[in-house]
Amino acid sequence: MRCRNCGHDNRRNTGKCDNCGFRLEPQSDSGKDQRAAMQISLYDQNSDADTNKEAPNLSSIHKGKSGLIGLIFFLLGAAGTVFIVSTMERAELEPEIDITHESLVEEIPVDSLPILLGTDIVYVFNAEGTSASPRTNVDLSLIPEGTAYSFLGSSSMSIQPVVNFMLQKINSNELRVLVPDSMYAWTDSTETDYMAIAILPLQDDSAAVQPVELKILFTDQWLRCIIEEYNKDIIEPATGYEFNGRTFGLVMNQVVRTVDRRNTDERPVHITLLFPSGSTFGEAMEIAESVFVATDSLGYQGFNLKWVNVTD
Repeated sequence: MRCRNCGHDNRRNTGKCDNCGFRLEPQSDSGKDQRAAMQISLYDQNSDADTNKEAPNLSSIHKGKSGLIGLIFFLLGAAGTVFIVSTMERAELEPEIDITHESLVEEIPVDSLPILLGTDIVYVFNAEGTSASPRTNVDLSLIPEGTAYSFLGSSSMSIQPVVNFMLQKINSNELRVLVPDSMYAWTDSTETDYMAIAILPLQDDSAAVQPVELKILFTDQWLRCIIEEYNKDIIEPATGYEFNGRTFGLVMNQVVRTVDRRNTDERPVHITLLFPSGSTFGEAMEIAESVFVATDSLGYQGFNLKWVNVTD
C-alpha cells in the first residue's frame, strides 16, 4: 500500500510507513469515515460533566508592582520632610548693626601718634637715637605698597646716630616698596608740639631723569652751596650756626642763576642739607624748616639730612 502522506510504497497495509512513520491502517478507511471527526465540535467531544465549564484562559497576565513601590517612596519622603521641618530651628533674620566710629574705637585699640602726625607708620627713636620702633595702626604683616612712613625723635639727640639709622632704614629692602613721608622732632618736654620736614624719596639710579643735587652746608662760620654736576661752589661767611635769611638769599640767587642757565631740561632740583657732626637733631630741624620756607617758591624739593666733619 502506498502511504497517502508521503507516497511511499510499503507493500503492506498495516503498521507504520517505512518513510514518514504514519500508521497505514486509518489510511485505508473511506473518506467519509476520515471526515467524520471533523463534523464533531470540540465541546461535543467532552463529557457531560465538563459542558458547563468555561474555556480556559490561556493568556499570561503579569501584574507589576512599580506603582506600589512608587507610593511607598512618596510616603517615606513626605514623612521625612515633615520630620525635618518640625525638628529643625528656623533661621531668624538678624537686624543690621550700624558700624560707627565710636564702636570701632571701643573694639580696636588705636595708636593716636600716627593719627596726630598724619602718617601711616612712625618710627620713634630711643633717647640715644640709635634705634627706632614702629608706631602704627597698620597691620605690619600686611603692609600695602605705597604706605607712608616717618621718623620722630627728641630735639636733643645727636644728629649722627639719627641720620645713620634713617639712611640705613630708607635703603633697606624692608621699606623699598613704601613711601617716605617726613621727619618730626619734638620741640617741648611734654611732646605735644613738633617740627616737620619732608623726606626725599630714594632715587633709582636707572631712572631716565636724574635730579640736580644741591648740597647746602651750614656751619657757625660759613654758608656753602655746592652743585657738583656744574662744578659750582658758592661760599658766604656766616654770623653763627643758624639760618640767616639775608646771607641765604645772597647764596641762593647765584644758585638759581646757575640752575636756570644750565638745567635746560628742567630736571627737578633736590636739596641735601649738611650739618656739623656735633649738631643736634633739633638744630638741624630748625634750619631745615627755614630753608623749606625760602626754597618752596622755587620748586626745589627736599630734604635729605647728612652730617659731616667740619674743619677750618
